[in-house]
Amino acid sequence: MKPISPPSAAPSKAPSRSPTTNEPTPSIGDIAELQDAAFDTEYGVPRCTAPGSACDSKGLLNGRGTIANGVEANRSNTNFKGNECIDGNTGSYHADESIDQIIVTAGDIDKATGTPIPSNDFIVEGGRAYVSVKVWCWSTGLSDIADIYLTDDADTPDWKHLVSITCPGGGEKWLRHAFDVPQGILNQMIRVNFRYLGSQTSCSNGGYDDHDDLGFTVKRGSGPRTAIFHQALRIPKCSAGASCDSGDLLDGRGPRGPNNGPELNQPNTLNSACTDGISGAYHVDESIDKIIVSSESGGDLTEGEIAIITAIVWCWGDGTSDSADFYYASDASNPTWTLIGRIECPGGGKQTLTMSYALPQGGAIQAVRVNLMYLPGTPGPDKCINGDWNDTDDLAITVKSNSNTASLRGFVAAPSKSVHEQGTVTDESIRGAAEIEADKKKHELLTLMKQSEKKPKRDNGGEDI
Repeated sequence: MKPISPPSAAPSKAPSRSPTTNEPTPSIGDIAELQDAAFDTEYGVPRCTAPGSACDSKGLLNGRGTIANGVEANRSNTNFKGNECIDGNTGSYHADESIDQIIVTAGDIDKATGTPIPSNDFIVEGGRAYVSVKVWCWSTGLSDIADIYLTDDADTPDWKHLVSITCPGGGEKWLRHAFDVPQGILNQMIRVNFRYLGSQTSCSNGGYDDHDDLGFTVKRGSGPRTAIFHQALRIPKCSAGASCDSGDLLDGRGPRGPNNGPELNQPNTLNSACTDGISGAYHVDESIDKIIVSSESGGDLTEGEIAIITAIVWCWGDGTSDSADFYYASDASNPTWTLIGRIECPGGGKQTLTMSYALPQGGAIQAVRVNLMYLPGTPGPDKCINGDWNDTDDLAITVKSNSNTASLRGFVAAPSKSVHEQGTVTDESIRGAAEIEADKKKHELLTLMKQSEKKPKRDNGGEDI
């Protein structure tokens, strides 16, 4: 017996638009999909040769060496291009130690709860990923340790230690660890050295020890990105890059209007309470047509660095009655919205509004929101103002972690000044509920009269005329 170590809308004339479908068709190579590894005879290990949202060894690593009832296929499943690491053959399957599966997934792990947070994005250089290892731990597990290593070049492996994890109990266990994906080389590899007692190493030699590698392909991270519609988030989303462009996914407003301008996948918001108005006509009345988030430095969008939000909108009349609120959220899967500022339309028709802010820590997948409003008011708890002519749209972006974690400790994102002087929210720029209600009634009356081109305007003092 092995010794156990001690525990340690109104009709209106509008330009025609091409017919659209309910779902956009993404470009080939833009969709991050789960990749199942296949045994690679060149490396002698399971490997995913295409980039994806995850790389899964499936059953290719199940068992260890030649142990009873658990002979491992293609043993030892360690990289031929380095020093092959031979498994121990002592013991029996699912009584003694074995590595049964390895998965590398794009995303992060919640530091407080240990819960995996898959991004459903590509495993991308400079981004975040986590490794999940299914192991069988002997007895109480206290004597079994998994040393997890990474090499950024599978062709000339130089194993960098990530973490050593002691089994939290006996039997089948999942061990996980998040890491920053190295930049430069796209052919990378994870190694797990699962040992009974002994010291940290990438290749132990115990009779109960198992060693397995998994090769995965990383997607190039730099450059501009065009969003695709994310089925889970229900908004457009980009993989990591220097910018994120919503393309045509936000063009128009609402489910069936304005006339000739329905918005794909409306309402394109993370809050179900935020809905689009359906009154008016396309490119006569208000709509958000595009949102772009770009890095001020020109590099990839990264925690702590300045990002610029550009909203291409259509403003009604001379624009004096329309404003846009800009927000960000550090976690798109559980958004808490922070107001960056408000901008009044500088004129009518197509306008470009911009705001800048510092990208926060807190999530690999973040989001920005633009709420374009006719006669703006005070936003409620959902951080949007719904109205017959209002449009609210969100865009999810992939943000790289900042390696300079010390300088970011306690970091809180702060808004930067808009290029528009009216971009700052003031008490005067947020209208009272009674005034908004009066304006709304005027707006409704004009709609009934089919006079959307004669909505009430505000003079420079903010009063209706």
